[in-house]
Amino acid sequence: MKNKANVETFVNSWVAQNVRNIPGMANLPFEVDRLAASLTGDARAQGISGSDLNRALGDIDEYLTGQYEQVSAAPAFGTQTL
Repeated sequence: MKNKANVETFVNSWVAQNVRNIPGMANLPFEVDRLAASLTGDARAQGISGSDLNRALGDIDEYLTGQYEQVSAAPAFGTQTL
């Protein structure tokens, strides 16, 4: 079992590298499922179990949905808001 801080560090890095805004995304649940499978697989490769992820994040799908929504709501890089 990995400690929560290590899991959170891994997840934050993973999200920064893998969660991107996809303009016109029509099927968010499909994208969240894809991201969850990828996150889980990458975590396992680092010795982080599904239980470790659940303890640190709660429901993985809900967590990733929130992360995707944050990325989608952020202004595009290089644009200015007046």
